[in-house]
Amino acid sequence: MFKTFSKLLGNDCYIFNRYLVFTAVYAVLCGLSMVLLAVLLAKVLQSAYSYIEIFLLLIIICITMCWWLRRVVEQQGIKVGIAVLAGARLRLGEHVATLPVGWFNQQNKTQFNHIVNQGMMSIAQLPAHVFTPLLTSLITPVVMVIALFFYSPQLGLMSLLALPIFGVVFYLTVKISSYTDASYQHNFASTSQRIVEFAQAQSIFRAFNGEGTSRRFLDQAFDTQRQSAFKLIVLSSCAAVLNTWVIQIIFAGLLLLALMALVLIPSDQLMLADVISVVIILLLLCRFIEAVTEVASYSEVLRGGAAQLASIEAIFDQHALAEGVKTQRLVDHSICFKEVYFSYDRTLPPVLEGINLNIASGSMTALIGASGAGKSTIAQLVARFYDVDQGQVLVGGIDVKQFPSAQLSSQMSQIFQDNYLFAGSIADNMRIGRADATETEMLHVLTQVGLGDLLAQLPEGLNSMVGEGGGRLSGGERQRMTIARALIKDAPILLIDEATAALDTENQAMISDLLQQLRGQKTILVIAHQLSTIVNADQIVVLKNGQITEQGTATELSQIKGDYWHFVQQSHQLQGWHIGALAAEGSS
Repeated sequence: MFKTFSKLLGNDCYIFNRYLVFTAVYAVLCGLSMVLLAVLLAKVLQSAYSYIEIFLLLIIICITMCWWLRRVVEQQGIKVGIAVLAGARLRLGEHVATLPVGWFNQQNKTQFNHIVNQGMMSIAQLPAHVFTPLLTSLITPVVMVIALFFYSPQLGLMSLLALPIFGVVFYLTVKISSYTDASYQHNFASTSQRIVEFAQAQSIFRAFNGEGTSRRFLDQAFDTQRQSAFKLIVLSSCAAVLNTWVIQIIFAGLLLLALMALVLIPSDQLMLADVISVVIILLLLCRFIEAVTEVASYSEVLRGGAAQLASIEAIFDQHALAEGVKTQRLVDHSICFKEVYFSYDRTLPPVLEGINLNIASGSMTALIGASGAGKSTIAQLVARFYDVDQGQVLVGGIDVKQFPSAQLSSQMSQIFQDNYLFAGSIADNMRIGRADATETEMLHVLTQVGLGDLLAQLPEGLNSMVGEGGGRLSGGERQRMTIARALIKDAPILLIDEATAALDTENQAMISDLLQQLRGQKTILVIAHQLSTIVNADQIVVLKNGQITEQGTATELSQIKGDYWHFVQQSHQLQGWHIGALAAEGSS
């Protein structure tokens, strides 16, 4: 736990180490004060007043030091918490920014959001509210055991042996509820995501809420979280009861041993010193058990903090893809796949199997195939969202693994299905593609993709706000914005996944014409279901179950009458259906 905490603090780790040193010294002095008080009590009961002034002075010094150190420890704990909130989130974010894009699936994004918000607040409170009493309660029993050795070696030995027993029991009880806690944290994060989803998708829910089922997913998430919370409460309660039973059983054994030592002394040999020794031993035992009990009381809080830190450790354990450090010299801007095998999960069948594909520099290649055939995966491997399991992906004759990430990114513009517009102006979003783009350049590209009329209608033009996620624009306008953002980057390779999916027929034709203009200027890899987008491609690649089944020009593939020919027939039937539907509407 402390190791993860130190990693989270990074360069601020010295603050945490300083806090630990002050806490350890404070804990030792607390235990020493109790021992000195026991010795002083023994001297008073025995009427042995020699050196009593020295012991009294030492007690006063220890108590004063404890009082001062307690304030210092609290201040240091608060500083650690502030360091967590001030720097740890940024440190975690910087690490996540180095991870491959493929890591950012829905589950990981939800978990990361939960950690950054709720998790970090819980972790920041650990030093001041958990670590201080916990470390004090861990160190104090050790001091008590040392003191017990002086009064009764047998009891000291038993107390020493009891410590690992307590440790094993605490470890087991924590393990018992750790699995349930992980399940609870996962369900909590999922429920939070469902709440956000419920708020964002109100228009869809209200459109399909004839049966009153808009809250079904949310209610299921709440029910799952409720069940995992109940299970967590039950197991946590059982763990607390088990801890208490073990502590009380061991305390009873130590107490019985101390009293037996007194009873076994013959009455004629029993002396006041023996009684006083037993009293002091009982006093030390009580303090010993009190400290152990306090450790047990913090076990559940500690387990919760440990679960949050374990989630953070799991993120830190994710490593960035290894990359080259030397800028590569490209021979051209071609793309080549050599015997590529890839799977998102090694336990499942490969998504791509033995892919061999050559895309000439400056050419246009279209990928078609059913959903799940591996089209988007091919484009993502070119951009190195993931690394292949076997084989090579080459860009300009260089394996993508040898590129520094900045150089590889500079070689390509990407238009994928999940493109996102940031809250800000149109110009702000365009300059994400190229930071030094001028207004003239932006206007030219936006006009190319059919947004010229929209800009003319907006009073603020390029400075008009698009809203969160581009919410102030229509679906087609957002899609054209993402195309314009990719084009203004002016990279030599253009990767396009469903570029015209949200566009009407007129704008689809406009984008298709634009792609034809870019042939010869850029290497284009396009994934589309619109026949108009791909019919003029230099080569069409048909994918089926992760393998290339057909490859060639539109004319060549039409003559084969294979998968591409069936795709063309389906497209014509669909177009006929639209035309027929429009004719029917006109006649009515």
